[in-house]
Amino acid sequence: MNFEVVHVSRGDIRLKSGDKLVRVLGEALIASAPTEPSYVIYLNSMNNWELASDVALTETEKQEVISAIRKHFQDRGSVVEFE
Repeated sequence: MNFEVVHVSRGDIRLKSGDKLVRVLGEALIASAPTEPSYVIYLNSMNNWELASDVALTETEKQEVISAIRKHFQDRGSVVEFE
């Protein structure tokens, strides 16, 4: 699967893969230095697809979501932290 970040708000990030959507909870932070995180992702919030909430994400899909989020922030010169 190929995930793309389609929306970032101060409380969540939405990603899309084909016609499927995933919502990951997190928090925007005010970084006081370029090496500090500007966003924190709550890994325990990444469980199910958004529209088919009874369908769980596989471990592979979770890792792909993490990679897509990491790339999104790196491309913008920001740091993201995963908890």
